[in-house]
Amino acid sequence: MKRLLLIATLVILPTQAMAESITLDQVIKEGLQKNTSLFRVQREYEDKLANATETKLLDNPEMNIDATRASGENGTGTDIEFTQPLKFSQLSGARYGYAEALSNVASTEQKYEILKVINETTVLYTQVWLLSERKKLYENYADDAEKMKKLVSASAGQGQTSPAASHLFSSDAAKLRADANAVQAELRQARTNLARLTGRSYQLAELQRPAFVTVPEDTEKLLTFAKEQSNLRNVVKSRIDAAERRLSVAEQDAALPEIGPRLIYSRSPDGDQKSYGIGVALRIPLWNQNDAERKRANAELRQVKSEADLFVNLPQKDLIGELQQSATALQGRADSYFDSILPGYRKSYELTRSMFRQGQADALEVWQVREKLLTSENEALDALAQAVNARGALELELGGKLEEIK
Repeated sequence: MKRLLLIATLVILPTQAMAESITLDQVIKEGLQKNTSLFRVQREYEDKLANATETKLLDNPEMNIDATRASGENGTGTDIEFTQPLKFSQLSGARYGYAEALSNVASTEQKYEILKVINETTVLYTQVWLLSERKKLYENYADDAEKMKKLVSASAGQGQTSPAASHLFSSDAAKLRADANAVQAELRQARTNLARLTGRSYQLAELQRPAFVTVPEDTEKLLTFAKEQSNLRNVVKSRIDAAERRLSVAEQDAALPEIGPRLIYSRSPDGDQKSYGIGVALRIPLWNQNDAERKRANAELRQVKSEADLFVNLPQKDLIGELQQSATALQGRADSYFDSILPGYRKSYELTRSMFRQGQADALEVWQVREKLLTSENEALDALAQAVNARGALELELGGKLEEIK
């Protein structure tokens, strides 16, 4: 009895593993925790925050301590000087504005990169699901073709059907099995790519059909949403702001001397005389007028402005409107296939097969209807993939997921 239970357990466990169902939301959640690209994004984000912190910090103060002894006197006197270097950009507040701009760039870029990772994961998930469905489709239709071959052969033996139809279905069965094997090879590659992206295996997983909210019809609503999100336009705007502030800091530090307020304390060797004073040390930009930093700041500003020039003749409202219409149309097409087109073709094929058994339709009619259904099944899968790509393009332009729009 125990042995039977053990065998039953070994049989059931793999079956349960094969039946593991995974949704797109689960994969995205796991991917955000394990995707190596996000660790790179996080490191770059922290690097930029570190630069922002470094930019606004004051230079460390300097302290000079001298022990003095006058000729012919006993004891040692002390001279102490305390100097705090200050750049003009620190006094004007320009450095603090630049540090804030750097923090804004870091945050905006991080959110945009995370959105790109989510969309990349969505596309790969959809590809794995699509290939899995296509493989099942070809295998099921190969089985169906073999069944039809037997029915046609039996009918041909009674002189009711041409023997040529038997060869037609036989060839279809072989072709579909070869196609299923080719899809299986593609599926292995896609699963590997998705596994690398998310840090888990999908060999024993059954992915669910991706489900999405409807694309909003109000373009103005999308535009309002985009203005507050981390899309590429806003990333470039934040980079321009930071580059301009960097150049301002560099020019301010080049125009005026670095100021070093000083506190002075002096004590005579016998301790009877003490003196206090204040002063200022100036580092005059005579030979070095911050030339290197100004050149770097100018180069950065030119680069980011060239990126912004790409959007000059591409109004955001127009782009969002175009991408919105594309996503809506392709999503509607995909929904039509799954909700109405395929069910109708499937019903037609069932009825045609039934008519063939009753002698009311010939084998060629069955084959023609089945070919139309198979073509439509493939088109439905491609339609969903196109809809996912269109949504991703719209979301990147918006800078956020459509599910976030209230």
